[in-house]
Amino acid sequence: MMNPFAMSRRSLIGGTAAVGAAALLGGGATLARPPRRPLGIQLYTLMTLLDADFEGTIAKVAAMGYREVETLGSFGRDPAFVRAVFDRHGLVSPSQHIMPPGLYEVFDDGVAGRIDRATFERKFIEAFDFTRVEGLIDACAKQAGPLGQKYITWQITWPSQLQSLAQIKQLIAALNRAADAAHDRGFQLAYHNHDQEFRKLGGDVPYDLILKETDPARLKFELDLAWATKARVDVRGYFARNPGRFRMVHMKDIAADGSVRDPGTGMVDFRRIIPAAERAGVEHFFVEYDVPTDPLRTAADAQKYLAPLM
Repeated sequence: MMNPFAMSRRSLIGGTAAVGAAALLGGGATLARPPRRPLGIQLYTLMTLLDADFEGTIAKVAAMGYREVETLGSFGRDPAFVRAVFDRHGLVSPSQHIMPPGLYEVFDDGVAGRIDRATFERKFIEAFDFTRVEGLIDACAKQAGPLGQKYITWQITWPSQLQSLAQIKQLIAALNRAADAAHDRGFQLAYHNHDQEFRKLGGDVPYDLILKETDPARLKFELDLAWATKARVDVRGYFARNPGRFRMVHMKDIAADGSVRDPGTGMVDFRRIIPAAERAGVEHFFVEYDVPTDPLRTAADAQKYLAPLM
């Protein structure tokens, strides 16, 4: 998901892609090896295009060769409608980022700049009220079921919520309760990071505490490669030390100055990370880019660079 301080609208991945082609030899067609792992897209990066033309944008995503998509709840729409659109274009959706009814509109307003940053953060924190996580998960489960999803992903903990060990303990307790609630409803909770979870608080790393003090069977993780790399952590080390905990990754690149980049043009070592992720049990790989200046080019370049590595 986005850096919470990057508030610009984004529109990614809506156009045609360049994906491996057939080579005609001796009058017969020799097709390139299909990817071993499907390359997916986190659809929140297409918000502008989705707002303007939902099905048309989904059709473009499918035409580019993507087969998996991650959602923001059901985008404020009837989940049965969203599922029908996905089905028509051969897409499956394994995961959603938590967006109960009403929060999608807040998110849309926030990234569009229609509300100020403080209001945006406050409304998000209110929606993720630690004392009412069961209701939050229940609302998301009612969207995830019709969408055929397995994972409900807790996508953000704000820096203001990680200022003390007591706050981190509150977060961990809420995650354990939310994970139980998801399990009871037939879903798996996952946790998505930014870079703030890796900032030391005294001698503790919040992310490490979350890993250690949550139920390994009931809370899985979606590792955002860009934000983890920005935090200068050993991504492959996390995979190796925690087999079975990581189920998804965000295939996002980042420059030394902390700005998001097209995959293959920043510091993320995808060639070494992808095999390590697979060995650790990662099932889903989602392209993501927060603020592309040219969404169609970025989408095509991401597919062209990453698909041969999968």
